[in-house]
Amino acid sequence: MILLFPTLLKFKSKEEKDRFMPTCHMFYGKRITDIPDGLPKWTGINGESELIEDSPPELVRKRKKEIEEEEQNGKKEQKKE
Repeated sequence: MILLFPTLLKFKSKEEKDRFMPTCHMFYGKRITDIPDGLPKWTGINGESELIEDSPPELVRKRKKEIEEEEQNGKKEQKKE
């Protein structure tokens, strides 16, 4: 991960500039300001933590299902041991 300000870059096209648009917010619980942009908000690393606040509802449901499946798989592995 790097901290890079797109305003410091010169893009050749709109498509190239669009590649720098954010896709999510990580460590959102430690934010200084709210960002109501409809993107997923993660408590830590994206995909490895909890979705919070105004994350899109369908992503919250998907993440909860993934967590449940991970827990079920963990219980199955414990039973095998």
